[in-house]
Amino acid sequence: MEIKTEAIVLRSIDYKDNDKLLTLFSPELGKITAGIKGVKKPKAKLAFSAQPFCFAEYILAEKGDRYTVTNAYLHESFFSLRCDIVRFYAACALAEICLSILYENEKYEGLFIGLIEGLKSLSLAEEDVAEAVVGFALIALRESGYPLDLGLYEECDGDIGDKLWFDFESGRFSAFADCDGGERASVSTYHILRKCAGLQHDESLLQGGRKRALRLVKAYLSLKTESNFENLSELIRLYEE
Repeated sequence: MEIKTEAIVLRSIDYKDNDKLLTLFSPELGKITAGIKGVKKPKAKLAFSAQPFCFAEYILAEKGDRYTVTNAYLHESFFSLRCDIVRFYAACALAEICLSILYENEKYEGLFIGLIEGLKSLSLAEEDVAEAVVGFALIALRESGYPLDLGLYEECDGDIGDKLWFDFESGRFSAFADCDGGERASVSTYHILRKCAGLQHDESLLQGGRKRALRLVKAYLSLKTESNFENLSELIRLYEE
């Protein structure tokens, strides 16, 4: 049986002498593993389709519960992401977020579009790396059922004060330290998160919030998914605001 699907390479590992095993993200099939034969040979015609972040139409042969790539048609390689170490780790962070929340045989059309847009943003030198990653993480959290509640701004009519707390259990910000799982969070972090979510925010209060927003998102993702997010940790280490 042959299947055609748009997909993005989340992970590519060596298998045997000339083959690879790909973890693909398909909007219709979710997270799937597919073998690809002979792709490590010199001048292999499908070498492009086994590269990290490759976005292509994949032709898959299905046998039982196994898939094999038989052909692929490139849409976008996002090659520039492999030429900048910070943006490379940012793209890897997007991929590992997907790996932590995706399941097989489930549809993820919204998250798939979000991943493409996130990779496009990271490919543009003028786009801030942290904002691109945080923006995608917010989409991923919403799609996986753990959205951040950023509504405090509206509740307080924009006057949220200068001290905030974040409840890791509920994913909610508060102006009061009245929650058992609450930890201090900066106002700049909150406004960066609102900006990345496309919500009203104060541009004058963003300074210093991007790296802290990355840390908060990583901690929240780790709590909800029980994953380590090593690439996101490395991005935080490398990122300079």
